[in-house]
Amino acid sequence: MGHRDIQLMQMTPEEVEGILLDAVMLECRGNPCAASDLVPGVVAKSSLETYRAGQDWFWCAPRLFCDASLRSIVGSGCFKGSPVEGQVEIGYGVAETEEGKGYATAGVACMVEEAFSHGGVGAVIAETSIHNPASQRVLEKNGFRQIGERQDPEDGPLIRWQRDRIVLLPDAG
Repeated sequence: MGHRDIQLMQMTPEEVEGILLDAVMLECRGNPCAASDLVPGVVAKSSLETYRAGQDWFWCAPRLFCDASLRSIVGSGCFKGSPVEGQVEIGYGVAETEEGKGYATAGVACMVEEAFSHGGVGAVIAETSIHNPASQRVLEKNGFRQIGERQDPEDGPLIRWQRDRIVLLPDAG
């Protein structure tokens, strides 16, 4: 895909709690990074609330996008809860200093791969602002297609996207 090698680092509940206290330093192969710089407080709070309500931590945990070659954390992503009717929603972002370098595209590819590693997931959903063409392009590069629009009271008009699991059928010949 022409992007850097990104590894997902799943955070622990304790690390996420530390974000809310602005007290967590994480390392990607020895290079420290303030977690609160890359995981918004609203994401940390939502992750913990969802987990405490009984969801499996796998589907609540923020994941850090780690560029192993540079030994740095460049962004983050999360699932927005357990799959519902075979669909799971993702959110993602990268540090402003790392925008335009392919990290969001690579991170989303890793998130999609991780979602589809669970047999019950048939589709991954994402939303972007209609005013964010860069994020729209990230999803297009990862095989997402537009499935509709909606109005969010806080974020304004959003485009809904879906990436289906690719199922290869046996050759009929």
